[in-house]
Amino acid sequence: MQESLQNPAFSKQEVLHCAGIVGAGVLYSLGINLFVVPAGLYTGGIMGLAQLLRTFFLYLTGLELKIDIAGIINYAINLPVLCIAWRRLDHRVVFKTLLSVTTTTVFLSLIPRAGILRDDKLAECLIGGILCGCGIGITLWMGGTSGGMDVIGMMLLKKGSHTSIGHVNLIWNLALYAICAAAFNLSTAIYSVLFSFISTTAMDKLHMQNINVEVTVVTKILSPEMEHEILVDLHRGITRYEGVGEYTGEPVHIFYILVTKYEISRLRAIVRKHDPHAFIVAKDGAVVYGNYKRKL
Repeated sequence: MQESLQNPAFSKQEVLHCAGIVGAGVLYSLGINLFVVPAGLYTGGIMGLAQLLRTFFLYLTGLELKIDIAGIINYAINLPVLCIAWRRLDHRVVFKTLLSVTTTTVFLSLIPRAGILRDDKLAECLIGGILCGCGIGITLWMGGTSGGMDVIGMMLLKKGSHTSIGHVNLIWNLALYAICAAAFNLSTAIYSVLFSFISTTAMDKLHMQNINVEVTVVTKILSPEMEHEILVDLHRGITRYEGVGEYTGEPVHIFYILVTKYEISRLRAIVRKHDPHAFIVAKDGAVVYGNYKRKL
């Protein structure tokens, strides 16, 4: 936690986050093309819809393509969603999501669809689910999303909806797998649900959606500009009280702020900009009740 507080926003850390998202896209694409597609499975979310549309398109046209166009369809669906999200959500999250979707699209087109484990659908579910779940989990860990229903869920929360991103995905996936069961067979739907469960479990092991962090800032400088940036730009409330440094005997201002773990670097950058000598303490895992804004 202390290391994350020492890295300013838009620094090398952000570059590493983008590199991590690219690597996660490769990992996800390997899981899809080497295990999910050869097993005839369907993922959830917008990618699952893209796979269904791809299957229907190839069935109706009779074409045999060398690349998997599901990634391209997924990209085409996500673009208008991200354009809307750009006006409503944090630009950093939207940019990293665009990077994730673009990387996934490119590598889904480049990596050949070659089944490694033939005639072992259960093993393909397991390994494919772990690879895809780890890919999505790393993307979330780096501060982005895999696009699709996650972004739509975030926008619904932003508008004040009482639903959650998990509920949005659950309802969507139930409808998607019902279509799979009706259009193909029950076995395909069951294995797809199993894949989704394994993928979600692997994702949760790498990422927890809202890890709350208590931050205490001790500063000798009372800056309205700093408070404004935290309140308006970071969209977080502040509790301020006055204190006295026991060693120096000088008055200090103490700020108590609750943020998520992904907002630590931005908060640190804001504080350091106005007071490079501020003392910052962060403690994660806080349980919060009441009017607290949850974010992805």
